[in-house]
Amino acid sequence: MDTLLTRRRYLQAGAVGAALSLAGCRSATDGGGGASRSTTDRSPTPVPTPDATGTYASTPAGPKSYPDRPAEPTRETAVEFARTFERTRAYNRLHADNAEEINAQGAARHDRPAHGGHYVLATSTGYANYADDVHADWGQLPALYFVSPGLVVRAGDYRDRYFDCSEVFASEDSAENFATPCEGQWASYRVHNLHTEAHEISVTVEYGTGSDSTTVLDREYTVEPTGGVQQESVTYRRGTYRIRVETADGSVTDTDWRLGGPPDPDRPLTVLVTPVGDLRIRRVPFGSIR
Repeated sequence: MDTLLTRRRYLQAGAVGAALSLAGCRSATDGGGGASRSTTDRSPTPVPTPDATGTYASTPAGPKSYPDRPAEPTRETAVEFARTFERTRAYNRLHADNAEEINAQGAARHDRPAHGGHYVLATSTGYANYADDVHADWGQLPALYFVSPGLVVRAGDYRDRYFDCSEVFASEDSAENFATPCEGQWASYRVHNLHTEAHEISVTVEYGTGSDSTTVLDREYTVEPTGGVQQESVTYRRGTYRIRVETADGSVTDTDWRLGGPPDPDRPLTVLVTPVGDLRIRRVPFGSIR
């Protein structure tokens, strides 16, 4: 979800950009996955790549033109594309006829290669001064890009979900909690859809992995292409959890989620619908671009 903060006067901003198509694991710790291979099996495993083409992103209208997809993206050109795209979005979002000064900056970092392209993390900052002493500051949660020769998807349109902190899962024994309920930071997770189709997703979080496990959270989301969810207020309690994700078409993945202390807000647990439509759960280093 984009956040536009203002000082001195509140600058009203209209809604922008639905998802457009423009011309032009199994581990909660390290994101590793994939089955082990026999040493006698020398045939390479085919790497799935997306069939869809286009650029899928929310694109605020404005005077700045969005960059073209790199024809043969490398790590460097994928990062530069995402950085420029973020800066353009910020500038166009801040633009208005009475703008006297606009400053917009983008930042990006390579995440990893996959599915015939590159995952890139990106964000933007900025400000604008307008007539009549109106000022606006721009800030947003980081976005996750997939950049390939035929397809670009920017997953950064968050829907925030906040709940009563007193209802967040916690132990009655304060020594078993990593934070004091309603005072410290709870554990949360994110959901990103990098596929070009909407997906109905259910996420279940259970405390413990045995027969006496307790359901902590059970949520359903409809995540559009380019969409994301920041699911707040999961738990305050140390321990091992099991997170299970399922789509309406029957794709399923799960992993252990170990919380020995306060969670790292810069590497949130993240559920990914990949560009080829399958599921992954891993930690994404969003904080590395701040």
